[in-house]
Amino acid sequence: MHNLAIKLRERGHEVGIVTNNRVTGKEKELEKYGIDLIKIPGVVSPLLEVNITYGLKSSELNEFLNNFDVIHSHHAFMPLALKAVKAGRTMEKATLLTTHSISFAHESKLWDTLGLTIPLFRSYLKYPHRIIAVSKAAKSFIEHFTSVSVSIVPNGVDDTRFFPAKHKDKIKAKFGLEGNIVLYVSRMSYRKGPHVLLNAFSKIEDATLVMVGSGEMLPFLKAQAKFLGIEERVVFMGYVPDDALPEVFRMADVFVLPSVSAEAFGIVVLEAMASGVPVVATDVGGIPEIIKENEAGLLVPPGNELKLREATQKLLKNEELRKWYGMNGRKAVEEKYSWDKIVVEIERIYSEVLEEQS
Repeated sequence: MHNLAIKLRERGHEVGIVTNNRVTGKEKELEKYGIDLIKIPGVVSPLLEVNITYGLKSSELNEFLNNFDVIHSHHAFMPLALKAVKAGRTMEKATLLTTHSISFAHESKLWDTLGLTIPLFRSYLKYPHRIIAVSKAAKSFIEHFTSVSVSIVPNGVDDTRFFPAKHKDKIKAKFGLEGNIVLYVSRMSYRKGPHVLLNAFSKIEDATLVMVGSGEMLPFLKAQAKFLGIEERVVFMGYVPDDALPEVFRMADVFVLPSVSAEAFGIVVLEAMASGVPVVATDVGGIPEIIKENEAGLLVPPGNELKLREATQKLLKNEELRKWYGMNGRKAVEEKYSWDKIVVEIERIYSEVLEEQS
């Protein structure tokens, strides 16, 4: 949302954002671009891995939204997003909703609750004039809840920040590393599969695994690495600030995303591709749409340690294959997934909805 807002502002649009009160470090940049920002309180849901907002009166939200011609909400099942699309439709604004996630569909703990709230979700999902899904998988999922027209626009990546390394070894040395680097960047949570990756990596020699991210599984994963006897070859970097991430990606030889449940898209896969790094990922959700269609890496079944190890080893042992997948990934980002490309598609959909409602 941050990158889209800036690109829209650069193209001459007035932009405002209503979001939770989590500090992202991007506030000053948004202010620099003249983007109005309203932050409201929220509580973190560990299960959903999102910040659920509360405390904004409808009158306050409506007053802010009334300044704009288009209301574009993000995250289809979050209370603030649903509240905003209802408000936008009530005020006869062009109203859109982007769905970014299908992961909670695989959280069994949620289904009892969802069974009770599906009628409520459906009642709100009738309000947007158009829904945008970030992948075919996300489109298929959201269509279970609404008959509103759904367009597919993928997530984007800043290809001016994420780009291939000219001197990979120098970056590795900066981090005190050398040799082959396998990189994981995501939350340390079960559905992301870091435990599967550790088991697979334990049988890979002559490489270092760098794991970036925080989450509830981190203490367990450190103990798992010690149990497997690979703690000397696994680097847990923890949380890495957004401005430092591009260099972390650039030092990698292979990027691995071993999710065991569906990913609607996988922005970290795009960041790896933009960095010219080949990807090994699981064949779940929207991931195949990025990897297979662009020949940017290898897909393996979720939870299959043997296939994950074999695919990672295949790339580590074949520099030419790594370069080929890396080149394909970078080319795909430049042609399809850069924010300059994505914002044009979003503008086109805004224009369609505005014309339909005029």
